Amino acid sequence: MRRVYDHDMGEIKKGPWKAEEDEVLMKHVKKYGPKDWSSIRSKGLLQRTGKSCRLRWVNKLRPDLKK
Repeated sequence: MRRVYDHDMGEIKKGPWKAEEDEVLMKHVKKYGPKDWSSIRSKGLLQRTGKSCRLRWVNKLRPDLKK
C-alpha cells in the first residue's frame, strides 16, 4: 500500500473505517455540527482528510439517513 503524507500533519489514513474512528467523528459532529470537516484533522482527532470525514458522515453515519 502506498503511503500518502500531508507535509504539515503526517500520514493520511486510507481504507476501511474503524468503529473508534466513527465514534470520534460522531462526537465531533455532535459538538460542532456537520461543518468544518478539515478541523477534525488539524485538531489531531483523526488522520483522515476533511473530505473523507464529510463523506463518511453523509453516506453512513448521519441520523436521518434512510438505509
